[in-house]
Amino acid sequence: MLALSLLWIAPMSFGQDNCSLRASDRFGSTPLFDYGGGIAFTVPRFEVDADGAPDSYRVDGKGLSYTCDGITALDAKGRRINKKTDPVHWQERCRAAWAHATTTKDYSHIAIFGFLTDRTTGQPLVQKDGDPLPGVAYLTTTSVSIPGVSGNVQRKWLDANLIPYIVLPVNFVSRYRVKPGAIALVYRPKTDVLTFAVYGDGGDLGEGSVNLHQALKNDPIVVSDGVRRAKQKIPDKIVVVLFPSQAPRISAHAAAWNRAIEDEGNRLLTRLGGGATVKECLKK
Repeated sequence: MLALSLLWIAPMSFGQDNCSLRASDRFGSTPLFDYGGGIAFTVPRFEVDADGAPDSYRVDGKGLSYTCDGITALDAKGRRINKKTDPVHWQERCRAAWAHATTTKDYSHIAIFGFLTDRTTGQPLVQKDGDPLPGVAYLTTTSVSIPGVSGNVQRKWLDANLIPYIVLPVNFVSRYRVKPGAIALVYRPKTDVLTFAVYGDGGDLGEGSVNLHQALKNDPIVVSDGVRRAKQKIPDKIVVVLFPSQAPRISAHAAAWNRAIEDEGNRLLTRLGGGATVKECLKK
């Protein structure tokens, strides 16, 4: 689980009379608004989350995510070393700790949160036969899992390449009682794209899956030294309207779940007066 960001979030300025938006709360520095029974907020940029994608964390380190996106080194007192506690050297210390752990098989000096580990040894679990990338990638997880899928298998988790999901801090989920897979409207004013997503993983406000970025007309994949990485963020404003208690039926089949997301999203748009009305409101 990623730590809550201290990023400053610009306030939203909505015309309450035209849009029926009203200030309702704050989450840290983020103003929240009530809109049609949902929680609306804006972020000045949108990061990429590849967790749950089978190729997110590869054993050779050449996945969509850098290995140190899913682990941290620990200091002598067992505290996590990250970009907030050690802005200059955290990556260097993380890489050194990971190299030591994989060489010695002693994982006690790192914290792994991006992929599954053996409960006894702490050793990361690699995908097996029946998984998309057996022996090639670790079993990467998301905060929301697929009901009815048991065991340590990759299909138990949301695939960032296939499912449009947003990321929410754990205390946000707790405070607003957000259901797993709760639906959200996501609007990018710069491209005038309004699309649908679900709550799928934990982290900072202002982050979404590879699939969601693509729906918002952003190609999140960059190639560095021949390696594909999910690192190209959206540098402009994104507006999210989350409906904490409304969740389309989660399915192990991505196509079926996406159809359910689309159907629920369109019902929301109809209730709110249609896509054009919602866009006009959220772009202000």
